[in-house]
Amino acid sequence: MRATRPNRLALAVAAGIAMVLSIPTAASAAYWGDETDYAVSSSGPTGNYACVTHTGVTACFKADGDVLYVKDRLEDGYAAVAIWEHIVENNRPRSGACVNKLGADHWGQCNKDFYEAGVLEFAAARYNNGNPVDHGYWVRESIS
Repeated sequence: MRATRPNRLALAVAAGIAMVLSIPTAASAAYWGDETDYAVSSSGPTGNYACVTHTGVTACFKADGDVLYVKDRLEDGYAAVAIWEHIVENNRPRSGACVNKLGADHWGQCNKDFYEAGVLEFAAARYNNGNPVDHGYWVRESIS
């Protein structure tokens, strides 16, 4: 049996829609804040620094040099992330994430250039494919 012209058009449209829906797309997830940096391998913080931990993640900030460190302490499939906000009085805060995708038991670091004033608030967090899982409590450090 031969399909009529309207039926062929409907089949073509349906096939086109099916093809579009079957194309994989990138996730629209985003890490914390406006800035996302991917950590480079590091031996961890030295000197004066502050740290915070949360389920399988250690996040540290070293004000001298404006360096964020993050260590993935568990082989759980989650990315270890240091989330942060730099707050300077009367200015819009900068915020972002230092993402460690180096694997379990590895330190990573992100070098930042913060304005030498205000405070940096940061926390240790876990992400799954760019989607937040959870985070610990926030720590506040002065930047001068």
